[in-house]
Amino acid sequence: MFRYRSSIKQFLSEPKDRDCPFCNLEAERRIIAETPHVVVLFNKYPYDIWEYRDVVDHLMVVPKRHVSGLRELSKEELADIMQFIAQYEHEYNVYMRSVDNVTRSVAAHQHTHLIKTDVKPARVALYLDKPYFVWKK
Repeated sequence: MFRYRSSIKQFLSEPKDRDCPFCNLEAERRIIAETPHVVVLFNKYPYDIWEYRDVVDHLMVVPKRHVSGLRELSKEELADIMQFIAQYEHEYNVYMRSVDNVTRSVAAHQHTHLIKTDVKPARVALYLDKPYFVWKK
């Protein structure tokens, strides 16, 4: 497995049966901006590498209301999310997994990643958990 975040062990050790981590952000110190409908926060488990570049900053845009996808949001909530994305898109990559994506870390609550990378390519070492080779003739 390719390790794209150094905090993967900490992330994987988090209890998965707990309450939604995005629904209880009142005392959260990672919040950097908010409106009545949306918060922007630093990712607790940021990526280290994105698109073969070192990650400089990793933010998330999260609706305050618990929804699994954008289609469940009101026009006002969508407008808030899009305003934040538009504000950051000139410096950040915008990334969101689909509602049914099995690799979505918080599957039940919609969130959009804002990932700022270094301009130079990262120095990456490929690590395989179970190395094997397939030789076809």
